[in-house]
Amino acid sequence: DGTVASHPVEGQTQLEATRERLEEELGVTPDQYSDLRVTDKFEYKRYYLDAGLEWEVCSVLQCTLDDVSLDPDEEEVAGVLWAPYERLYENQRWYRQLRLCPWFEI
Repeated sequence: DGTVASHPVEGQTQLEATRERLEEELGVTPDQYSDLRVTDKFEYKRYYLDAGLEWEVCSVLQCTLDDVSLDPDEEEVAGVLWAPYERLYENQRWYRQLRLCPWFEI
């Protein structure tokens, strides 16, 4: 799956929810990044194995990570892979063995 899957609660903005999840999942605090912003929003509907249906509206956010030191929560994050977006996008078959979830590929 992708990182920092935030679900804003009533009255919370997407940016606030994302800041929370960055710290909870990766141990990344606001002093480590700048320029956090929403870059896209999309809706998807996918059936996944025998687990059922995912049907969500998702926001895509981007920031500049000035300090790349991470302290991932082991209960949230099974592993970390740094990959340039362009390389991941242009060479998806290289990453197939990771068995990424279908919504990550969107």
